[in-house]
Amino acid sequence: MGSLVFWLLGTAIIAAIAGGLAYGVLSGRLGRFGPYLVGLFAFVLVWTIWPYWAIYDLQTALLRGDKIALTSMVDWDSVREGVRDDLKAAYTAKIVNADPRAQALSQAVSAAIIDRTVNSQINPSMLSEMAQNGGDISDPMGQVRYAFFAGSPLVFRMDIGSQFSTPDEQTIYLLEWNLGWKLKRVIVAPYLLKGGL
Repeated sequence: MGSLVFWLLGTAIIAAIAGGLAYGVLSGRLGRFGPYLVGLFAFVLVWTIWPYWAIYDLQTALLRGDKIALTSMVDWDSVREGVRDDLKAAYTAKIVNADPRAQALSQAVSAAIIDRTVNSQINPSMLSEMAQNGGDISDPMGQVRYAFFAGSPLVFRMDIGSQFSTPDEQTIYLLEWNLGWKLKRVIVAPYLLKGGL
């Protein structure tokens, strides 16, 4: 999730701001608005940290194979629908056939196969079984290249890929807040779609 230097620098800045606000309130220099500024700062700080904590919880549940926790932390229908759409779009882009009937048939068959595969592979039970049986579940959160809010304080984006990966080689995870943070969408890295079809 970035260099340790940036994390230490961020912690030092937050501590300095918090100390400055506390001093301002206690000394009366912030006037009657001091407690409100401190309250606002505390709210923003908690709101900013919350999705990172949700990511940590999700990673822990994944590595433990905790089916119940995974069920509540992920909007599985939305995630499956998004992955399904990505796979179908990538496959359709690869189909080149002069006969429109053959192309339509190929798309229909591939759509059925994709639907069945996505439904059977992307669910809490399958991930839980893989973790408990010592399956190859990687540590995606250890490969986060970017993690911050995306266009709204209710949407949080993570770009996941290897250390020197390009944007085309990174999978995007979107969390949305709805009385709590949940994984809502996984945008599969384009290179995986190209290589896997």
